[in-house]
Amino acid sequence: MAKERPEGVKLIITVVERGQGRDVAALYTKHQVPWHYHSIGQGTAPSELLDVLGLGGTERDILFSLGSVRCTDRLMKYLDENYLEVEAKGIALAASLSGLNNIVATALERQGQSVAETGGSGAAMDTEREDSLIFIIVNNGHTDDVMNTARAAGARGGTILRARYAGEEDVARFYGITVQGEKEIILIAASGQTRNAVMEMVNLKHGLKTPAGAVIMSVPLDNVIRFG
Repeated sequence: MAKERPEGVKLIITVVERGQGRDVAALYTKHQVPWHYHSIGQGTAPSELLDVLGLGGTERDILFSLGSVRCTDRLMKYLDENYLEVEAKGIALAASLSGLNNIVATALERQGQSVAETGGSGAAMDTEREDSLIFIIVNNGHTDDVMNTARAAGARGGTILRARYAGEEDVARFYGITVQGEKEIILIAASGQTRNAVMEMVNLKHGLKTPAGAVIMSVPLDNVIRFG
């Protein structure tokens, strides 16, 4: 069963230089955020933005980490206050979840309660942000065109993941959509105003009924921390 509103669980998406993901995962685990999925992506940000982030090259390690609200807030506060001491360079994005497997949610929420019982304190974090993470899923080979459109709408850059379509072909046929197996997922962090412009422009030029077949969605980000 899926827990529709896991109020006690958050997702942290971390993008760091290639080869640093394992160390970041170990740091997060030390701070009671233990559940990680590791992927490899390709950065598309311009060189001046890479300089600001302190990132060299284009390949990225990407972590999708799950933890209780208490533990993830504590971790984000630690990253914010100790960013120069973190032995990695990149960005961490925290977002609340609207759905998660019940067993996973219960286990992580219990861990957060355990931390509270042993004296850990939850950090009061600023959640009045308008930052969002945009997910753009496109057919293989259309990423450059979509990124050019996103940049024209105000995006600074993004991170690309390789993927495959794993849905039902009958559903695609029902909606009249041509499904290509090979997919690419573009992740773009954006402010509220930029988010709307990017999503509208990408949908207009590269939506489901175009060769790119873009599926576009966004999730609000509670915190955005740059470190290293």
